[in-house]
Amino acid sequence: MHFVPEVPENTALAELLGAIADRRIRRKVQKLLQFGEEAVRALGELDLALYLREDGEEQLQIVSDAVLSHFRRLMDYLAMVAPKAEAADGGGGGGEVELELDPGESAPASRASGPLRPSGIIAQRLKSDEDKWGALAAEMDTLQYGLGSELREFDRRFSVALKHDRKEQAVADLNDATTSLMDGVFAVMTTVYECFLGHAEPERMVPGHRDTLGKALAVRRALAELRREVQALNRAIQDRSTPPHVAEISYRRVVEAMVQFIERDVFFYLRSDSRKEFDRFRETLENGTAARNRNDCEGFDKYLDSLAFVSKRGVLIKHDTDLQAKITTDLERALKFAGVVPEIAIEVIQQSFVKGERLLGLNDNIDAVVQRWMELNEEQRADIEVGVTLGRRLLELVRPAETPKPPDGDFL
Repeated sequence: MHFVPEVPENTALAELLGAIADRRIRRKVQKLLQFGEEAVRALGELDLALYLREDGEEQLQIVSDAVLSHFRRLMDYLAMVAPKAEAADGGGGGGEVELELDPGESAPASRASGPLRPSGIIAQRLKSDEDKWGALAAEMDTLQYGLGSELREFDRRFSVALKHDRKEQAVADLNDATTSLMDGVFAVMTTVYECFLGHAEPERMVPGHRDTLGKALAVRRALAELRREVQALNRAIQDRSTPPHVAEISYRRVVEAMVQFIERDVFFYLRSDSRKEFDRFRETLENGTAARNRNDCEGFDKYLDSLAFVSKRGVLIKHDTDLQAKITTDLERALKFAGVVPEIAIEVIQQSFVKGERLLGLNDNIDAVVQRWMELNEEQRADIEVGVTLGRRLLELVRPAETPKPPDGDFL
């Protein structure tokens, strides 16, 4: 008998649905996200099945059929919604989809009639539910096309994998295809959240599952936390003046931190060569002592430093660059007009720190400011003076460095 873990409460979904007043639009959004979540969880099962050794081909075929049934349900729903949603004001549309909409109320007047206009998240929230649904419908064709392309690629790779006996290569190809399908489904769900809330947090959309970017962010954050902990403990181990019993306590804490990291889900997001290196350090350090394995502990510290390369991967570079630019723009506006429209400024600052949490692990200084914000209670976060103080610190750290102007004249 297999233990089935309890599915965590989806608080992000509850927040989204709570922001939709129109009952019929809320029901359609809920169904769309339900199909998306079912597809993501099914793809996660297929990802695990790729590594089964017994009844490999038969098991893959069974799981793949189940996965694609969920995936195609999502595709079918997109197909039903996309062509009809544009004519929502004209009624029509039968069956489950219920595309006809009641005339919605106009968007509430902007609270920012002054110099700080609502932008991004706030501006999106001020739109009517019907306008938000219309924006989502406009994206349906593109999303449907993208998912269809990923599905065709999956079918091709799956067929090739079953025809050839190159198991390791077949598993690698299927893993890539499954990852692409997963990212495609997350793209659909992300679009829904952005249209209705103005922002999306992919790691919260389907508890227990992440897209490729989400996995990279989780790895970077976890590695940064481990690196800082090991770095602090290793200093005592390397210091020859440290009493032997204190050095040994620090050494055991290094081992404990390493083992805890290896036993977390995020460890399996690492590449296989990195996992092997961690296993090698574990075998060496678990069976050693501070006195005998001082150099090995220093090596582990340096190895964690070397893993900072994760931030140089393409999926993170674009994410970080775009996010820092967005935070910079929002904070510059909010800080400039904090004294004029503090109620809007503080909301913009709060959302900037929500974005800042997605930069954790990129830079120790940014981490320190964001962690300070995360430690504040709700009342403190609503304090405009506190928000402005921490907002200025964050702005200084995320603002792109100015590109020096080239000298006048021909210098080549």
